[in-house]
Amino acid sequence: MSLRNVGIVYRKELTEALRDSRTLISSILIPLFLFPVLTVGIGYAFVEVADQASHEASRIMVLGGADSPNVMQKLKEAPNLRIVKPRADYVDLISNKKIRAAVDLPPGFQSDVEHGTHPDVKIYVFSGDLKSMLSATRIKEQLTGYRDSMVRDRLAAQHLPDSLMKPFGVEQQNVVSEDRVAGESYGGLITYLVILMCMTGAMYPAMDLTAGEKERGTMETLLICPAQRSEIVMGKFFTVLAFSVANVSSSIVPLIMLLLSSFGTWPETKMKSPARTAG
Repeated sequence: MSLRNVGIVYRKELTEALRDSRTLISSILIPLFLFPVLTVGIGYAFVEVADQASHEASRIMVLGGADSPNVMQKLKEAPNLRIVKPRADYVDLISNKKIRAAVDLPPGFQSDVEHGTHPDVKIYVFSGDLKSMLSATRIKEQLTGYRDSMVRDRLAAQHLPDSLMKPFGVEQQNVVSEDRVAGESYGGLITYLVILMCMTGAMYPAMDLTAGEKERGTMETLLICPAQRSEIVMGKFFTVLAFSVANVSSSIVPLIMLLLSSFGTWPETKMKSPARTAG
């Protein structure tokens, strides 16, 4: 294989590709503007959806519960839950997002809890749906609050302190600066974006250098040139590689500038370890 022939094919293909306005638009101009807009737009849309879900009351269904008035009252008084009438097709309603979750209270639930048995409550959700999982979390919070209130009443009846419910506390503390946390999150995202941009940037040039040759009727002319077929393939490969690198560069640079403008520079900050009290 002659590197000179590979270089000739590479320069020839690169020159023709640079003369094609469609290749320049799809490989450089579109990533230069589209990917930052998509990144900001997707992030903004996700924040809006999460904010809307946190302020919107969840439509849920309670299956059973006729013999558990205290639990039903606890769920009805929750400001972020809205109970609808029970129906047999609750699975379809959850799948179609008509309701977000359904909680199944077994018969005699309240009585069993008061007598010391351990009945199980089932919560039916749409896994993967943000609002459905948020509704399940809200239901668990109400049931947990009801359970804790019962435990406190039992401790009070035995003249015992509430601290027995939680013999120790657990506190989570971040010891890394917010800039480094943001950098860690966006760093993982940019890695996947680079892989995606490499493929998308090389897609159109690769199709044009193969199928485009046949459509333009220049494939036969190229094959009868003195260069070997392996040299032609390598020349085309390096052309596709060049456009792939250009695509990644034109996409990553605006993203980095956008992140730097949003978070500022990311200096190395020395975080002090939490002070330990002498035992």
